[in-house]
Amino acid sequence: MKAELHDKPWFNTPTMHPFWMGVIGFLVNLFGLFFLGWKLETVVWLLWFEVIFIVGASLIRAFFALQGQPFLNTLLMRVFWTGAGAFLGIAFIMLTVTFTINGIDMARKGNSSMVGLQPQIIVLFLNYLAGLVLNYFANGSFKTAHPAGELMKTFVYLLVLLAIIMPITMHLLPKFPAWSDSKWVGLAVASAKFLVDMGLSWAGSTKEVQVSNQN
Repeated sequence: MKAELHDKPWFNTPTMHPFWMGVIGFLVNLFGLFFLGWKLETVVWLLWFEVIFIVGASLIRAFFALQGQPFLNTLLMRVFWTGAGAFLGIAFIMLTVTFTINGIDMARKGNSSMVGLQPQIIVLFLNYLAGLVLNYFANGSFKTAHPAGELMKTFVYLLVLLAIIMPITMHLLPKFPAWSDSKWVGLAVASAKFLVDMGLSWAGSTKEVQVSNQN
């Protein structure tokens, strides 16, 4: 018999980024790089949108993190954490732009690398929305989650992601400007994000196993 959704390991794993979200995001980039003629610039544009979606999802997670209590009992504290997370999230979005701006040709008129990206942006948005709905609300994780914990997981994830991507965009590109037109450098950035996503998913799975063993 097929297992019900609530019996699936990926559904019950307490991670903000289940493995299938990282796979979908990586496939979007792979398809663009090898079939749509994308270069690094387009990958960076999509990365900016993904960071916005990640921050937005973390704020929703923080606001609805009930800590095992009724909705109104911790409302003020959740409003505080969500507001603080919004300020920090904006800072991380700006930091992402600063660390990856070398991959964007700002002199190019009309930002042609953004043309035709609407379908991919919608797919990525639906990807993060599905992760939020399935792996936070539908499986009941929000009932015991802590707002500070949800924000911390997100910002640690972004720090690790930026630390891995920064050597490419901040150090290599200024030395080798021609690489900005290479799809292989775009693939390197997309692969770096995929590895961080898989690491986060693995960390959540490991935590779930440890909790199960303790119980």
